[in-house]
Amino acid sequence: MTLGQQVTCPDNTSTVVLNRDRLYHQGDHLTVRIVSRDQEGRPKTYGGDFFRARLFSSDRSILASSAGHVTDHSNGTYTVKFPLYWAGGVSIQIQLVHPSEAVKVLKRVREIPNKRVFYCSFVDEKTNATNTTQCFSSANPSLPPQQQCDFSKPEVNGTWICKKPDKLSCSTISKCRWDSDKSRANVLELVSEEEKKLFQKPYLEEELEVDPKEPIRVLKAELSTPQHLPACTWDKSAALGHWSGKVWRSSVCDVRVFTKKAIQRCLANKTVYIQGDSTIRQWSKRLQQLVPLNYDNTTMDSTALLGGDNSQWNISVRYRFHHFPLQQVDGNAFHDFRYVVDELNATPGGPNMVIVLSLWAHFTAEPLELIRSRLYAIRAAIHRLKRRAPGTRVFVRTGTTREHHDGNLEFFLTGSDWLAYQITEVIREMFRADPDVVVLNTWDMSVCQPGKDNVHPDQTMVDSQLYILFSHICPSYMVANVGKTVF
Repeated sequence: MTLGQQVTCPDNTSTVVLNRDRLYHQGDHLTVRIVSRDQEGRPKTYGGDFFRARLFSSDRSILASSAGHVTDHSNGTYTVKFPLYWAGGVSIQIQLVHPSEAVKVLKRVREIPNKRVFYCSFVDEKTNATNTTQCFSSANPSLPPQQQCDFSKPEVNGTWICKKPDKLSCSTISKCRWDSDKSRANVLELVSEEEKKLFQKPYLEEELEVDPKEPIRVLKAELSTPQHLPACTWDKSAALGHWSGKVWRSSVCDVRVFTKKAIQRCLANKTVYIQGDSTIRQWSKRLQQLVPLNYDNTTMDSTALLGGDNSQWNISVRYRFHHFPLQQVDGNAFHDFRYVVDELNATPGGPNMVIVLSLWAHFTAEPLELIRSRLYAIRAAIHRLKRRAPGTRVFVRTGTTREHHDGNLEFFLTGSDWLAYQITEVIREMFRADPDVVVLNTWDMSVCQPGKDNVHPDQTMVDSQLYILFSHICPSYMVANVGKTVF
């Protein structure tokens, strides 16, 4: 039997709503059963398919949506549960993002180290001599130790090794960049022609036909639900909920819409330190507008460029990118980057310090152990910080769904939503029972977001993510004008 015959076939896969004839009310759960079948219509006997499940209002006046949660029974069948948050007609949308056979390819390719190509330049400022050599984000056994410039830091589980330049010392390292063309060529060589077909239609991001096709009516709750949810705390994640128009409504804790004045009061006398990739940089740039923040190059360092201060409310926001690997084609000064652990070790912390971390988008192409080990070191540094400054508040944000550049194969192989979801799961598992850290899980929000998938989501997503942060920082602050958008 060929790979093509074994692969999950969307047209043959059945997707059926269970107990479709019962009366559904707000607060109930809608359950869908998926049975994966191959090209010949045979039921699959193993799991691993990656689905995306959404529930949305069929009444245009409501504009609501939520994410479904998929359970893989490892035998070719899956259960999808949708909490019913609103009354009215609801429609189900389930997408086979990747069949299990494609997931196996993603997993195999992910675990191959050093498939992305990086270069660093070395510059002797006295003689102007320069040299550029290849660098690696994982150990490279084929490069003898005497030919290495090893910039790794074992205490933070960070690896960065460059081929030693011929006539320059390792200390002359200057700028580093990602070579996109060579990286993509490398990745494409890792998959066979038959495997490439798994990342094309009809196997890629294919909508499944749900039985029944018609919307299901949801009645108002039989018993009135409590109007006031508990405050958002470390063990009450705001991840579960739904979109109501352009506002994320948590079903677990009290996430409020903050006005400009409420944001200022919430962040008054606080320093917000943000470190991570460009998806969390969106937060600091948005705070520049909302607070607002000012940057003074005569008194502030580069971390304030995408943050700044508000002297009236004594608010400071600072942003720094995480350390390599970075998937950026422009050269970045190597010594401008610091590991998260080093920053956590250096911060004094305290009750007026808020720290937000997010590392995922530049790690989807790396072996999973790379980000896991980096997070282990970060977790230990957070614990040390909390011991010396117990009042410090630390948040770790997960990843989101993203766009995939018109279905180009290399983008799926290094940046598929399946890869991002695995990192989200690692983050959730690592900090699940840790009272020192609040996990801001934004995955469900992105799965059913009103806007388009994008690694840099629109303002609606960014604002709703920030409202979750503010609701954790100021859980007891009663905001006037709840429900209004930020002005």
